[in-house]
Amino acid sequence: MSLSVGTGGPTLAASRAQRGITLLVVLILLLILSVLGIAILRSSAMQERMSANMRDRSLAFQGAETALRYAQDVVLAGNSAWEAGTIPAAADCTSTSVCPTGAAAVWASLPTGTYDTRLGAAPQYWIEYLGVGPGYKGNCDSLPPSPDCESPLFRITARSRSVGRADVVLQANVASRTPSPGQ
Repeated sequence: MSLSVGTGGPTLAASRAQRGITLLVVLILLLILSVLGIAILRSSAMQERMSANMRDRSLAFQGAETALRYAQDVVLAGNSAWEAGTIPAAADCTSTSVCPTGAAAVWASLPTGTYDTRLGAAPQYWIEYLGVGPGYKGNCDSLPPSPDCESPLFRITARSRSVGRADVVLQANVASRTPSPGQ
């Protein structure tokens, strides 16, 4: 086959050969664009899942924090038995949700209406009695020591779960209130 280039341009045989190359180049470009499109779709789907997980974790964290604060209020409200030095018994775990050190955990759920309803279940807390610790500064200096010298100590563990994706557990040690000196 001979190509003759004259005043009219390439011959018919040369233009047919070029059409096959063009089709091949267009198919390769189409394949590359398809692969890029699929990669972008997968990336945006992954980002959407990460956003949903972060939202669920935030909700679970807020629920656990709500349970922790609620339990702190229970402890800080005081109890005459704790202030008198009575150690909670294992049987008290179910009635007061305050358990002695080393007892099996008895989880108490928050009352309805005190937490975000988008959570899968009510946040829970468990209060563990740790014994007594220092009370107000200076109250242990006199002899005999003042009743305000020691204060009951508690460990509060709170947990919350968002619908199947996030579990959060928080823990805090709390010294319950003792009456201020002279009261």
